[in-house]
Amino acid sequence: MTAQPSNAPDSTDRDELAVFLARLIALCACDSPTGEVEAVDRAGELLAGWAAEAGLAVESFPTPMGAHRRISFRGKGRGRLLLIGHHDTVWPLGVGAARPVQVGEDRVLGPGTADMKGGLLVGLAAMERLAAMERTGFESVELHSLPDEEARIGPPARADLFAGADAALVLECGRESGAIVGSRNGATWVAVEARGRSAHAGQDRDQGRCALHAAIAELGRIEALAQKRPELQVTATNLVSDGPDNAVAGTAQVTFDVRSPSPEALAWALERAAELGQHDGVELTATTASGFPPMQRDAALVERTLGELERAGAPVAEEHAGGASDGCWTSSLGVPTVDGLGPIGGCDHSEAEWIDLHSVGPRIEVVARLCAAGDPST
Repeated sequence: MTAQPSNAPDSTDRDELAVFLARLIALCACDSPTGEVEAVDRAGELLAGWAAEAGLAVESFPTPMGAHRRISFRGKGRGRLLLIGHHDTVWPLGVGAARPVQVGEDRVLGPGTADMKGGLLVGLAAMERLAAMERTGFESVELHSLPDEEARIGPPARADLFAGADAALVLECGRESGAIVGSRNGATWVAVEARGRSAHAGQDRDQGRCALHAAIAELGRIEALAQKRPELQVTATNLVSDGPDNAVAGTAQVTFDVRSPSPEALAWALERAAELGQHDGVELTATTASGFPPMQRDAALVERTLGELERAGAPVAEEHAGGASDGCWTSSLGVPTVDGLGPIGGCDHSEAEWIDLHSVGPRIEVVARLCAAGDPST
């Protein structure tokens, strides 16, 4: 791409879009289900190879779930800007060949297009523009692609690589409305296990101690916590018990999804959830996953992003998201963060997953302009 003399990167041209699509087809064909380390690393290597060809620096940081990739470009400004994504998907081995990417007039369909290989390629294209123009408002722009976001319920293995950054742009897909994501709920998961005593439901029923009854009682109590805090969302997501159909259940477990934009509300809910009731002959324990902290809204970065969307002729809108992303972790480290900067898309984790073809160019332009603009706090 030939750069034009300007104070900001020029708009996406046909060649840049063609490269994006060719890469998207190849990257989505490279199956990368979370936990299949060799497959996940092949996808990361593909991304790293394109970056190296563009003259960008490439580093690999091994983790038990695959390599965390860092692609970087050094400029003449000040501070560090992070672009955050992940190259693992929810799709099993073989799905890339069974359902290859389909490019339509308006939409691109395929496994991983929205979540989130399309977003990674938006970030890479923006960095290639900066490298071609040999300029950025930051001293360092870094694209971090993680290997395990889809299944992880705690911080990234190399979250230390995010520390000290001045801003983070997360490349999850834009909302179907076209909005970016200015803030996200924190999320964690609670499991309550009940252990009673099994007995034949006919002749020995009274000798049993029903773990299932106790689990159901805790289900109602814990879900009701949300009625006391309007910013809290508590959802029972699974209830299981052991044994045959003709026996008192000796063990049972109920799990909960707990979400809130408020760290205080999350902490309160977890404390209350652990206050387990007394149930005759049944022992109860509660286990909490580390979960994701809320992604806090950074007004300066959000407003700058909305301004660049307007300049690019894209929808100018912001939403709060109920789901979590790795932007929750950058935010928790005190790094100003905005999310939803990948292509507009939807139907993640389904066979109908898609991105809006017409949104690719504006999203590349917006990310490139934010990289070129420098630290939003200055």
